[in-house]
Amino acid sequence: MKWQAEANGMFTLFDGEKPVLTASAKAAAGHTELDSRLAQTVQQEEREDGLHLVYEFADGCCLEEILKADESCGTAQCVLYRKDGEAVETNSLTPLVAHGKGDEPYVWRDLRSKMLLVPYDNDMWMRYEEAALRAGLKSYDVTVLFQESLHEALLIGAMDFDVWKNALACPGTDARILEARCGAGACDEGSHDKDVHGSIKAQCAASSRFLVLFGKEWRDLLERYADTLAAERAPRTSAFTVPFGFNSYAGLWRYCNQDTFRASGEFVYDTLIPRGFENEGKTFINLDGGWQFLVGVEESLKIRDELHARGQKAGAYDAPFACFQRDLKQELPLLPGHTYEEILLRDHEGQLLPRVDGSLPYDLTHPVWKEWTEKKMQQFVDWDFDYLKIDFLSHGGMEGKHWDEKITTGRQALKVGYELIDRMLNEERIGRPFFLSLSIAPLFPYGYGNSRRFSCDAFGLTEDIEYVLNAQYYSWWTGRKLYQYNDPDHIVLMRSFCMLRDSEEGEARARYTTGIVCGPMLLLSDDYRREDVRERTAKIAGNPEVNALARDALVFRPVTREVYYADCENLKVLAVFHITECAGCAEISLSGNGFPGGVWRDLWTGKTYQTEGDVLQVPFEGTDAMLLKWESRY
Repeated sequence: MKWQAEANGMFTLFDGEKPVLTASAKAAAGHTELDSRLAQTVQQEEREDGLHLVYEFADGCCLEEILKADESCGTAQCVLYRKDGEAVETNSLTPLVAHGKGDEPYVWRDLRSKMLLVPYDNDMWMRYEEAALRAGLKSYDVTVLFQESLHEALLIGAMDFDVWKNALACPGTDARILEARCGAGACDEGSHDKDVHGSIKAQCAASSRFLVLFGKEWRDLLERYADTLAAERAPRTSAFTVPFGFNSYAGLWRYCNQDTFRASGEFVYDTLIPRGFENEGKTFINLDGGWQFLVGVEESLKIRDELHARGQKAGAYDAPFACFQRDLKQELPLLPGHTYEEILLRDHEGQLLPRVDGSLPYDLTHPVWKEWTEKKMQQFVDWDFDYLKIDFLSHGGMEGKHWDEKITTGRQALKVGYELIDRMLNEERIGRPFFLSLSIAPLFPYGYGNSRRFSCDAFGLTEDIEYVLNAQYYSWWTGRKLYQYNDPDHIVLMRSFCMLRDSEEGEARARYTTGIVCGPMLLLSDDYRREDVRERTAKIAGNPEVNALARDALVFRPVTREVYYADCENLKVLAVFHITECAGCAEISLSGNGFPGGVWRDLWTGKTYQTEGDVLQVPFEGTDAMLLKWESRY
């Protein structure tokens, strides 16, 4: 690829002779918008690191566009500064304002083209969407323009997440303009912000870098994007691999106490481990939110000792960035003389920010918050827990006025919090394996947890399975590349506290299959006081072939929203979901998808199915799933 400067402040990225996009740049300096197309002068210079375009404006501000390219991609970044060397201040930089034009890829102007909308985080049942191009669309950090039948796709994605919130947005005036925004234009209800995005004041204020990829297949582009990011920052990995186990929240909730939690660990040990529900002999038995009040610390530590004596691992929960306390003047545990109110984030008028999802954000730059959080994290280490689920992490990145005046944006503060926890729970520091699970959390920045839940809460009914598969279909590429594992949430095989009915067996089988395909992470959550729950769990979670497949940690790539494919050496597996209560037959086309014809065996039932011509047909009686392993050519 190659960048070329155009007239009137524009620049074009070429893939060979084909123009991929033509763009301009803009910034906000105070109340002045600086648009590269309106610059007083433009200087162009080819340097070793790429093409530099310097736009000078009448007030002495300069906007420098830095354009780099190699054979496979282009990147763009802008820098704002003053010619006289004085500091600049801005909360908005837009290094790419891409304009769809007649000589560019048809994906820009085909009315059937879609824009992938990536949510900022996974709270409040956010979901991925693909929407026809229209004014006002916004995707956070990355998007792809694509149209399946065109075999043409364009990806634009941020590469930096330490300073700015990023978004790709069609402005309110034109569906065929796509802006790569840093700052104010990326900060709104979708990122849970009520205050304005913070400003950067410096001699040079630099935007995030944005990567531009063009190709025939949108899935390939997202995987290439993830590979590019992973090359710059590898995912956080643990010596623990593919977690199997139990998590208390969905199944026990307020019924969680020392008896029910202890019995859950015993059930996993006595009944499920002998049936192959384990990895290297290990299972995790995890306490979730409210564990200190429901079970109690002293009793929890007794149960931890019992788990460890059996070779099981013990997990706990914390929400280090969010305050659920109602009495804000109450003293902080572990830090007498300091209150919750002292460490809460405020807006630029000095007022507390409103509660989001029931909680207030902490100021992660406050020294008292840092001291308190270090003590809490060290306590989990000293208590000899093996697993920690941390929740409501988006609160740490909310915009506001921070105690540390050098930290002016939400993402700068979020980095402070993540790095503190990462340092305190580092396996090398504590001298043993430790698994850190991010629950409600932004997709970016990445690399601070072993796993990240890629959806909001999901339980055990058809609607939950569809919701989890929405995340799998659009964000499978984050697993193994940005996070060691994608987390499909704890898996309910009968009934959670919030379900209005028991799930059907087919629903339970499909929900377990999401754990194989999406993670793999297999943390169960049911109330095992019921005999029928124990029987169903033993039947589904006790399938040795299915569990062996989970331990192989295959990467399942989406084919359709209900079909996923893994191909690893001689192991080829199709995961097929039927997400409706009505009977039906799934028809899977082999053409163009790389699936071999022949005999496929369902690991759940043992039944075999043979392709006919170019099609594999499998029947379903209602919501259910199959894991079809290729057996032979014919």
